[in-house]
Amino acid sequence: MSRRVQLLLFLGGSAVFAYLVTRIGVGRLVADAQRTGWMFVPILSLYGLVYVCNARAWWLMMADEPSRPPFWRTYAITVSGFALNFVTPMVNVGGEPFKIAAASPWLGVRRAAGSVICYQMLHTLAMVLSWLTALALGLLLLPHEPVTVAVLLAAAVVLVGLTLLLLSAHRRGLLEKLLDVLHGLPLLKRLARALEPRRELLVQMDEQIAQFYHRDRRRFFAALGFEYLGRCIFMGEYWLIFLSVGVSAGYLTAYLVGGLSSLILNALFVVPFEVGTKEGSLYLLFRLLGLDPALGVYTAIVARLRDVVWIGAGLALVWLAGRRAAPQRA
Repeated sequence: MSRRVQLLLFLGGSAVFAYLVTRIGVGRLVADAQRTGWMFVPILSLYGLVYVCNARAWWLMMADEPSRPPFWRTYAITVSGFALNFVTPMVNVGGEPFKIAAASPWLGVRRAAGSVICYQMLHTLAMVLSWLTALALGLLLLPHEPVTVAVLLAAAVVLVGLTLLLLSAHRRGLLEKLLDVLHGLPLLKRLARALEPRRELLVQMDEQIAQFYHRDRRRFFAALGFEYLGRCIFMGEYWLIFLSVGVSAGYLTAYLVGGLSSLILNALFVVPFEVGTKEGSLYLLFRLLGLDPALGVYTAIVARLRDVVWIGAGLALVWLAGRRAAPQRA
């Protein structure tokens, strides 16, 4: 995607954000923040537990390696990697290259790359499972209007297919097949030709991914369980925000809101920094649930504050996460 299109999407999202804030009123948002008060502490701290689950899953995936980073170094690398993903959407430079470089002193470059790709696939699988959970809750809790039910069921069918694809990728590997697909796509043939000299490396990484699944199924599902647990803890953030402003909605409603909002944001990933899309999606979901939609926009703003806090923590940990504490492996 060109920078011009990204800029237009960013400006469009900013316009949506400005409209919603103007419609609700800054005074109302400030009043909600005052009502939240000390609850900001657990709301902002909760994501630290999410990162513990993420780091534990990745650390389990490295258990077969001759050496692996200590758990708390893995945690620092994980937080830093997610922070870099947040701050670099406009230039398409994520945290995965950083994670590979930071883990290489223990694993070597090739196996570090394989572990990061394998973890990202597992992370995506857990995210898809959390979206399916939210869709199931949507069928129970949202108004049973024909359009709403049809959209939820259609999304569920797509996500079930994606789940099967990801499980197949873990069992057999995916990278070499993906390269073959790129050769057949007119707009991506140039990229495929550039990657072709690395086909043997992709085959080796596919083998590493498949070995993780087949060697110890219990460890695979334990890692997946930690990832899914992290998603469940993340949904608790919405529940805490509900409590802080006096909304009488339970954890399942919070899971529905968080899960469907995450699904919408990932479907609209082309909008940089989720500007406007986060606020708009939560505004609509709160309205569908019969809740005050203004609180949806406030919830989005609190989530952005949490992002800022943890981006700052992640960037501060970049130096620690990148320090070498083991001999460099080939």
